Amino acid sequence: MTKAYPEHSTKYGCVACTAGITEAGEWIRLYPIDTRHFIGTAKISKFDVIEVECKHHEEKLRRRESHEIRRDSIKIISRSLTIPKPDWDARKKILLPVLNDSIETLESGFKETRQSLGLVRPKWLNDFIKTKDLEIHCGKSWSFTRTLYGENIPVVTPIEHIFKYNFQCHGCKSGKSHSMQCEDWELFESYRSWGPRYKDPDILWSKLKAKYYHEMLKKRDLYFVMGTDSQWGSWFIIGLFYPPKPNINAGARVECEAKPRKDKMALDMWIK
Repeated sequence: MTKAYPEHSTKYGCVACTAGITEAGEWIRLYPIDTRHFIGTAKISKFDVIEVECKHHEEKLRRRESHEIRRDSIKIISRSLTIPKPDWDARKKILLPVLNDSIETLESGFKETRQSLGLVRPKWLNDFIKTKDLEIHCGKSWSFTRTLYGENIPVVTPIEHIFKYNFQCHGCKSGKSHSMQCEDWELFESYRSWGPRYKDPDILWSKLKAKYYHEMLKKRDLYFVMGTDSQWGSWFIIGLFYPPKPNINAGARVECEAKPRKDKMALDMWIK
């Protein structure tokens, strides 16, 4: 499962859009899961196997994967994909069967069947950018608020959505590049928690770009978990899946090249 950075709901408090794969190998979106399930020693982590009671949610855009959960029905069944260490091979067996070839395919799927979740693998990873200057976020990562149900739940520090990836898909017929917002919770938490450590926004940005761009090029096989927003159906990146690059000696061929651009030279990833 993957989760976007939390947002505030008047009815439910601070909640996170959470996507996962069912036992039948199909995408599902679970909402609302409030942030108490994602904080502390008993938190739900990426790739935990959970059990939850839910029903299809009739929402404005009729997104086919959207389900409303029964409150307090979440149970963690297994953490074998994460503990004692990440089981990347098992994770790939779950995720790769739902791989899509392009953003264009996802856009067509949404128009035809209301498919609103997907997985794409960039052919070219052109850049990782910020749309505003970084801030240094100090203090605790969350406070508490009371919902309409009278419950106190954690409110995660609000952070502007300022990170984007520029990339090109394997299967896009137009050959155009996409510049898409990334709301992966791990990325946002790195931004928040690293600020007090490095103190300087320029140093912080260099550290973020080293992990979420340069390391992805050199050491990781990057995939984007894609989702649509609930208002307009626009696609954005809700999570990052980045297993280690395959062993080249085992037959996989991975090439890194510098792709010429009009304004600069950018190190890109070309995977065949």
